[in-house]
Amino acid sequence: MPTNERNRLFVASSLANDPHTEGMHNASKIAAMGGVQSLILSPSLDYTAFYEAIDRYKPRYVGLSYRQNADVAVHELFKVINYFSTSGLIKKGDDVKIFFSGLPKTIQILKQKVHELPLPVILIQDSPNIREKIAENVDLFDIVQNREDVIQKVYEELVPKGIELLDQLADEAIRGDDYKNEPPLPIPSVEAVGDYTIRIKESPMPVLRSHFGIPAPDIKPTVEGIKELAEARVLDELSLGSSDLSQRYFGHPEMFEILKNDGGVPYKTFQDLVTIFQASRRGNYPGVKPYCHVVDLVNFVHQCLDAGMLKGVHQAVPLFWFNELDGRGPADVRSNIREHFAAVRELAKQGIPVEMNDPNQWSSRWAHDTIIVTSYALISAVMTMCGVGNMVLQMQFNKPKETGDYADLAKMQAGLEMARRISLGRIHPAPIYRETRTGIESLSADMNHARWQLARSTFLQMCMEPHIIHIVSYCEANYAARPADIIDSSKLIRRAVRIFRDHKPDIMKEVDVPIVHERRDYLIRESSYLVNEIAKLHPQYKPCPLEHIAPYLGDEDVLATAIERKLMSAPGIINKKYRGDFITKPMKYGMINVVDDYTNPRIITEKERINNINNNIL
Repeated sequence: MPTNERNRLFVASSLANDPHTEGMHNASKIAAMGGVQSLILSPSLDYTAFYEAIDRYKPRYVGLSYRQNADVAVHELFKVINYFSTSGLIKKGDDVKIFFSGLPKTIQILKQKVHELPLPVILIQDSPNIREKIAENVDLFDIVQNREDVIQKVYEELVPKGIELLDQLADEAIRGDDYKNEPPLPIPSVEAVGDYTIRIKESPMPVLRSHFGIPAPDIKPTVEGIKELAEARVLDELSLGSSDLSQRYFGHPEMFEILKNDGGVPYKTFQDLVTIFQASRRGNYPGVKPYCHVVDLVNFVHQCLDAGMLKGVHQAVPLFWFNELDGRGPADVRSNIREHFAAVRELAKQGIPVEMNDPNQWSSRWAHDTIIVTSYALISAVMTMCGVGNMVLQMQFNKPKETGDYADLAKMQAGLEMARRISLGRIHPAPIYRETRTGIESLSADMNHARWQLARSTFLQMCMEPHIIHIVSYCEANYAARPADIIDSSKLIRRAVRIFRDHKPDIMKEVDVPIVHERRDYLIRESSYLVNEIAKLHPQYKPCPLEHIAPYLGDEDVLATAIERKLMSAPGIINKKYRGDFITKPMKYGMINVVDDYTNPRIITEKERINNINNNIL
């Protein structure tokens, strides 16, 4: 008989500051269908808050997740479970289910070691059979009543109706591995090597970029990998996968001796940047840019320029994120927004194209489609007011994975239109370059199926006529991409681009449909309402068309207040101070809306959502 009977509550935390929390939020939605409330903790290196929540709430269900380095995952899981046991927080025989989700390699290792743990732990692994996977998750939460109905509802959300022609073309793209014979990218002109926009104009297809950085004690494996990628001529732009330590402690090499690097390349000094950049000066000379740091952003721009980086590339800067909002940086939201503005102004001053990568951050936190579209409007206002000469809009498809083809296209078209109209607030509007990519969370751990998914997603992305495609390698549900994986994925994407062009008239007929048009127009109306509500926060606001609203939106204090008052919010934000007190749900065709009830939903408009916020404030 179980002892110490617990509350029907799900408490979950990622391990070792892992920011990948989407899976835990998905689990919490299934739990809610069985009447189980959830508490998802912020990513942290310190488990104090997690242990306190276990002690305070006595949950029956405890979730742990880590989707990065397998050795770190095993070490941290043992550390936490041993603490549960030795502290008495959870005793053997308690009425508690502990489950852990990680990468396939991590699960494989743990299968051999899980018996060594003092408490039973259920290992959650990916499965190519979606219905079986859903059933497993439903059973974790002991959902007996209406079990089959819950499974069917979740399945319908995960597998929305899509465009069948894309399925057939994806089969063609991977058939017989013919894509491996794709020729390398051309060698660009000297002018294109130093100017991103010239490189885009010269390229016979969308320019290709990818994240890359190997976790190791030093930069040597990354340097060798960059040489291999440059000589293979598979990328135009390399986004250096900076370690968390580098983003926080660059210039302080002593900190790298004290703290552990869990992921990404640990460049420590200016000379490291120089060495990394020099590795790319071969093959087709891909431009190199690191991740935007979470501290000292403006100074780091100059460090990169002096090292040779940030030339012939663009740089991504967040607007709202990488601070207390998501736990990935030390700063508060308001001061961090000011620092992000300063970084964008400096990049604009240096003539570097800028991408503000907020929309995909919202997608990771179950924001509804209107928030995603509004995010495009806000970042466009910021870049317009900061004087950016060339704007890059990233459009991340298949994210969350419950999103469908028609929903993605409508959302991206609406976001692009809002950005275009708001950018007209400047006398000489900046060109807008469209960048697309696949959402990692949508990729299967089955590598053959993931190849098919990557090809299919590329066909969908090409409907937006991108200037840039960010390569997400098909291996990334299993591990961070290595040079061989990026080379192979680049070839597959290039083959998909060629096939798309051969079938473009037929594909465009499939996407030029009322479903997309109606949803796009709806999102533009809803986003326009929300944008005006945010603009009203400016003390000098006067009603105006979208083409003149940028000065009201591109203001640090206005945007900070919009976050604080939850005008911009989502139910998947971990920090309760900013989390939206509303429910979002994928509905027909994977369109994500705010609803009043998850089981019997009625769509809530922005006017109603904001009225609810204002009533709660009063």
